[in-house]
Amino acid sequence: MPGSIAAQVMAWQRRMGGVAGPLAAAPSASGEASNGNPVQVEMLVSGTWVDITSYTMVRDDSGQIAITSGIRDEGSQTEAGTCSLELKNGDGRFSPRNPSGPYYGIIGRNTPVRVSVPDGMGGKSYRIWGEASEWAPNWDTSGTDVWTDLSASGILRRLAQAPTPERSVIYNAIRNPLPSSVVAYWPCEDPAGSTSLASGLTTGSPMTWSGVPTLASYAGFAASDPLPDLTSAALSGGVPKYDDPTATQVRFLAYIPAAGLGLGKVLVAIDQLDYSAGSSQFWEVFYDTATRSLTIRTCASDGTVLGAELAHDLDVRGRLLYVSVELQEAGANITRTLRLKDVNTGHTYTASDTVFATQLTRVTRVQFGPASRAVSGAAGTSNLPGVAIGHVTVENSITAIDALGVRLNPIGEAAGRRMQRLCDEAGIAFEWIGDLDDTVPMGAQPKANLLAHLQECALADGGMLYESRTGFGLGYRTRASLYNQDPAFTLDYTAGQLSQIPVPVEDDRYVQNKVTITVNGASGTYEETTGTLGTRLPPAGVGTYGQEYTLNLASSDSATLRDQAAWRVHLGTTDEARFPQISVNLAHPSITPDMRRAILGMRSGDRVQITNSPAWLPPDTIDQLVLGIAETITHFEHRITFTCAPASPYSSISVLDAAETRIDTDGSELVAAISSSDTSVGVQPSAGADVLWTKDPADFPLNIRVGGEVMRVTAISDLVTDTFSRTVASGWGTSDSGFTWTTSGGSATDYSVGSGAGAHLLATAGSSRRCILPTLVSDFDFYTSVTADQLATGAALTGGLVARYVDQDNLYSAQVQFTTANAVTLLLFKRINGSETTLGTYTMPGTTFAAGTLYRLRFKVRGSTLRAKVWLASDVETPEWQVTAVDTELATGQFVGVRSISGVGNTNVNPTVSYDNFQIVSPQLFTLGARSVNGVVKAHTASADVRLATPTYIAL
Repeated sequence: MPGSIAAQVMAWQRRMGGVAGPLAAAPSASGEASNGNPVQVEMLVSGTWVDITSYTMVRDDSGQIAITSGIRDEGSQTEAGTCSLELKNGDGRFSPRNPSGPYYGIIGRNTPVRVSVPDGMGGKSYRIWGEASEWAPNWDTSGTDVWTDLSASGILRRLAQAPTPERSVIYNAIRNPLPSSVVAYWPCEDPAGSTSLASGLTTGSPMTWSGVPTLASYAGFAASDPLPDLTSAALSGGVPKYDDPTATQVRFLAYIPAAGLGLGKVLVAIDQLDYSAGSSQFWEVFYDTATRSLTIRTCASDGTVLGAELAHDLDVRGRLLYVSVELQEAGANITRTLRLKDVNTGHTYTASDTVFATQLTRVTRVQFGPASRAVSGAAGTSNLPGVAIGHVTVENSITAIDALGVRLNPIGEAAGRRMQRLCDEAGIAFEWIGDLDDTVPMGAQPKANLLAHLQECALADGGMLYESRTGFGLGYRTRASLYNQDPAFTLDYTAGQLSQIPVPVEDDRYVQNKVTITVNGASGTYEETTGTLGTRLPPAGVGTYGQEYTLNLASSDSATLRDQAAWRVHLGTTDEARFPQISVNLAHPSITPDMRRAILGMRSGDRVQITNSPAWLPPDTIDQLVLGIAETITHFEHRITFTCAPASPYSSISVLDAAETRIDTDGSELVAAISSSDTSVGVQPSAGADVLWTKDPADFPLNIRVGGEVMRVTAISDLVTDTFSRTVASGWGTSDSGFTWTTSGGSATDYSVGSGAGAHLLATAGSSRRCILPTLVSDFDFYTSVTADQLATGAALTGGLVARYVDQDNLYSAQVQFTTANAVTLLLFKRINGSETTLGTYTMPGTTFAAGTLYRLRFKVRGSTLRAKVWLASDVETPEWQVTAVDTELATGQFVGVRSISGVGNTNVNPTVSYDNFQIVSPQLFTLGARSVNGVVKAHTASADVRLATPTYIAL
């Protein structure tokens, strides 16, 4: 019986009150509501919220409330929230069709229901606002246990079943709400085959035509259904009787072809009730070929033109226009205004004047494309070739030209603002997280029900639609608001703050590495070809996981399509385990009041972290975004399970010029094995990559990840630099970076450093001089500046770089030759067992060498590819490689350095080749300020992948 069960519940609470964990007493679980319960259930009855908590959770085997909200899993859209519970129903109050029940006739389908728990600050934390979607009375065979299974759903359930609007955006904008000033309205959206253009007002008459209009043929206005073309027709609409006004306003959409119209062609004629002989009876707005614009004139009943014509100066050809003809009494005068609003740009252009005329009377008729009735001035024949007309309103007061707002042309409307507007138009409360203006510009607003529009906006922007928990309504979290969040709360695995094990999932369910975006028929694709989740076949990648999206965006240019596709590929190539569910029990004593408040306050898209994960999981903090929530509330516990997705794709988001931006290289690797305690490492680009790491002191510290270990880098420098700012005789001494040069060839006195240069004295023709440094690797990217102190005579003077140097007879070299013709030539060659083979040459065009002029040389050796370039040292580096060769004879070498020689037959006396600014830019030397930042302690092999631990991603 309910009473005995309640007593058992209280006894259980007393027995278990001191027990830690899910069986702890209610106050240590979800707290007590004002009714003494850990939860409060309310139902809106006859306009008043009624507390029905005492009827819930009273059955011994079903005493719980189950609630879900948000997104069920990655890759899906927000679903309607759900709530299920059982209600004691002995008196039939929760049987909607029981005439004896106290709630008969006042509860039923979509009765509002809400559930709350104490928020820890004296108020309520609502867990769902919903509507009753199902009442299912039930009982046992004895009839002593009678209950109703109540199911409630969030507002999205009802919206999903709403019909598609029958009319266009602009029709609904004009009609809902219909201004009291509107006395006539013709949408002109009638389909082909119609015999007239129906009035948009129940009291209005249809618009008729002479000739044959082409109905529903012009679709250029994004907010409207197709409109008629008046090439072969003129329209006429009678206006029902209304009181004489002090103002008249006629507005309509008009497209005028790029070729313009004939002189005097009447776009619109406005007739009013004849006031007196010789007074104003009609106005004509006609096309003037001189101004390529429209002109308005006032005419008496006999066609006499009264006063001056008012000419506009806006070139109307090829424009989508919202035309407003405004007539306002001003004492004994009438102010005439012709406003032309460019629908695409939103700009309004105005022409206005005042004419002496008698007062306004009610409008009796409007015509489009009639023959001119004026007896003077430009006069055109009937019909309007290529002109489309629609959404004609006649009003008895002047209203703002921007009254329709963005609904006149929804293209370009921010996704968040569209969602806000649509909810407002539907009378649905709307809240948001983030900046609604910082959302993607949407395309046209097609005919679809509200939920379809909201989902379309959310898909285009990449944010999260959600059901509000602060009231019965909706909300939107912008994509940008998901970026770079601080965690809403952090859970400690070792402290037992999780109610179930957070199981990681390694699968390919949400992988997408090749995405195609289609907008208005235009498509763009982005493909991630590299990386562990790239499209290369295993084991280099995972193969192609394609996905196609059709989005409603304002722009279909290639940059927009690529950005949208690249962002989705970024989300779909997150190389980490997913933790689909993170669960907590608010009854656990480790959940402090502050944590409880934070957990209850979690919103869609908030960030949650788990620290101190077990040793068999990756050591990094588990970092997730909340997509959805499932809750179970009983007398003893409040369990909350968060449906999650990795937070990393939304972390470290920035723009290119931000100070905190860290863009990863295309690929880097260790040049040699390192131990678990080394404090400096050599790093070079991976095969096929060229980008080097920053050396700017302002960019440090930064964290890198190598083989799962995170290391903190405090500086990155060239492996070797030498500016030769010392003085040395009979040698070159030690470079700026601490490496000692070894000389080879000739005598010691042939080598010296002074005046900012390292010199080779070439006293003997045909005999080389070499300065080399020992190495452990074979691939280098390095520079030097080189010159000769004399113009070459007899044979060339040569200086340059050597790599994979074994001895003087086995090496690769990129040399700059200063020829006897004073040309500057780049020579790439190899020496194998003393035999020299040219691999490529390049002569700088238009260059005459002058003794002492420095030329900058770059030589890059990677695997079997050798590349070299030369340029004037005072200029910027030339972008192209001038000589490229492939050779496999020297795969390794123990030295790198410089080599000089005067050719056989050279007749210079003691010429000198000098060097400056020697740099080995790759490999780079990384100085490590800390190892094992994430707790991983290990050695690493050569070629281990090196990348930023948290690279910056560019915001969409």
